[in-house]
Amino acid sequence: MNLLRRHYYPIFKHIVNYSYDLRIEPDNTLIGECVTDTFTHITGFTLEEINKCGGWLSLVHVDDIPCFIKHLNYLVSGQSNVTEFRIMTKNGEVRWLCDYAQPIWEEGQNRVVRIYGTAQDITKYKQYGETLRTPPYMLWCL
Repeated sequence: MNLLRRHYYPIFKHIVNYSYDLRIEPDNTLIGECVTDTFTHITGFTLEEINKCGGWLSLVHVDDIPCFIKHLNYLVSGQSNVTEFRIMTKNGEVRWLCDYAQPIWEEGQNRVVRIYGTAQDITKYKQYGETLRTPPYMLWCL
């Protein structure tokens, strides 16, 4: 059992929407190895389904793929990164996530071999922000 599962899983499942552990293959393919249970609640997918259907990129909303790839490029280069992007859930719903990710560099392989991260579902915050930008209706009771 890896470090994330053994030590941090009980903590992460209470402070963020979901946490994950990804292995990075030499060709930069991402393989999900562990996610907290809330991943399925938010996305509708299991980890196994995501790994079979093309990986993490298959979740990302088509308009946010460039942003997500930029996020991955930071991580693969060894830099921690935080970004917001939309995903498409299994039932077709659009959800906003804020992803906090930390790459793990292995000297022996001279590359990033793992990414540990957490994600928050910020859909309601984004919807609330849109509401605030919408011109208010006239207040008749003034």
